[in-house]
Amino acid sequence: MRAAGFSTYWETAEAFLEAFYSAMLPPTEAHESSMLQDIRSGARTEIDALNGAVVALARKDSIPVPVNGLMCTMIRFLESRSGNR
Repeated sequence: MRAAGFSTYWETAEAFLEAFYSAMLPPTEAHESSMLQDIRSGARTEIDALNGAVVALARKDSIPVPVNGLMCTMIRFLESRSGNR
């Protein structure tokens, strides 16, 4: 984020994770994400706009983001199986 000129409310990744697991996640535990709904219905997902954007920004500054890249690859594979790519 810093390399791309962005900032966040939280000072550290640990502070974000604490807020995520204690306050943000519990109220949404039954939520089904739009990407999961897209995969189940055979629709194209927003993977390129989300994780794909992270990969593109990281590539500009030679920052490795292997998990984001892998997620893009996996979701694109699922999309291709339903003919949506």
